[in-house]
Amino acid sequence: MEFSKAVVTSGPTREWIDPVRYISNASSGKMGFHIAEAIAKWIPEVTYIHGQVQGEYRSPEGSRRISVETTSEMKDAVLSEIQGATILIMAAAPADFRPAESKESKIKKEDGSEVILLELVKNPDILKAVSSEILRKLIPGCCLVGFAAETDFLEEHALGKLKSKNLNYIVGNYVGKNEKGFGEVETSVVIYSPLGKVAEIGPLSKALISERIVEFLKTDVSKVVTRS
Repeated sequence: MEFSKAVVTSGPTREWIDPVRYISNASSGKMGFHIAEAIAKWIPEVTYIHGQVQGEYRSPEGSRRISVETTSEMKDAVLSEIQGATILIMAAAPADFRPAESKESKIKKEDGSEVILLELVKNPDILKAVSSEILRKLIPGCCLVGFAAETDFLEEHALGKLKSKNLNYIVGNYVGKNEKGFGEVETSVVIYSPLGKVAEIGPLSKALISERIVEFLKTDVSKVVTRS
């Protein structure tokens, strides 16, 4: 399968509680950045959609850059970029939840009781939205690659997401205080397809992990029946 375009997402999104506080995570954007640089050597048109990444991971060589803040903004940006013969690599770590209400003024510590309750609602699932859009519009030749950052039961959760989001591949890795993951110099990943585990990579630097992921996709994706 030949791809004319790649879309790579990277980094965390932010969901604001009030003008000075937000929900986010510890993703730096390093993995997505290096994937974008590696895939630009394979596919001629690359769009890099990033959240609040660290400064050095904002502008990968060979990519057109789109900056977003919230998960909904990232979803809209991704949907706007999907066309025929596109591979989407969803390496970002978008916030799964957002406050039901974002306050217009800073919440003061002195206000109210000792306990402040924060009501959260689910954010849209970007990969599910993309998969549905591809099927609805009959967009041909697309390949969807997700990421699963888990604290436990990696294979179970990764395979569940692979099926529920109708993906071609999912890249899984452990994250947490005692695991290689967000912000670490080295990490390890496992790639799953609908056939099960298909590759293990690492421990290596995220730059090398990213190159190996792209190398794997370049050689293996022809075996996958892409959407038509």
